[in-house]
Amino acid sequence: MLTTTTWRLSAVLAAASVLAGAAAVSPAHAVDRCKVSSKTLDNPAYSGPWPDNWEFTVKACVTESGGAIRHWATVSWDLPEASAGSGPTFNATGTYVEVTATAVGGGLAVTKRTDLAQRLNSAKDGSAIPASYSSRWSSRHRLFTDVILFLDWKGDGKGPQKIHFSPSPSIPGSAR
Repeated sequence: MLTTTTWRLSAVLAAASVLAGAAAVSPAHAVDRCKVSSKTLDNPAYSGPWPDNWEFTVKACVTESGGAIRHWATVSWDLPEASAGSGPTFNATGTYVEVTATAVGGGLAVTKRTDLAQRLNSAKDGSAIPASYSSRWSSRHRLFTDVILFLDWKGDGKGPQKIHFSPSPSIPGSAR
């Protein structure tokens, strides 16, 4: 004969098993595929005695959730000593990041651009999550996220520098 405590424990375990089984077959869970890459960039407009290399890290991701595919990224940076209190380092018009939803082999691409000049010129280490793109794609396409950083260094006499980071791994499109 089962005691009241044993019976309650059995009921709780049975309910937990049913809930765990239902969660395991849920088709709407998100699958992230990300790639992290870093670059050290020299400020070409500075030649003083302090270290002037910026450290940029990009996490490029593609996520499938249900029938939708989302292309997104995180950009983070560490300032060099030379940037502390020296005023703006980047021109506002040419400093931004592009996050592109791309199909393997080309043909499909959607780009979202996010301004970064104000954030980078704030003289603090930081990060940003640029604009993302989300849609439904045909299942015949393998998709990935490409991230390009454009830096227009103030005082270097050149236009924006284009820096490519590693793209995300690819993910199949959705037929839904």
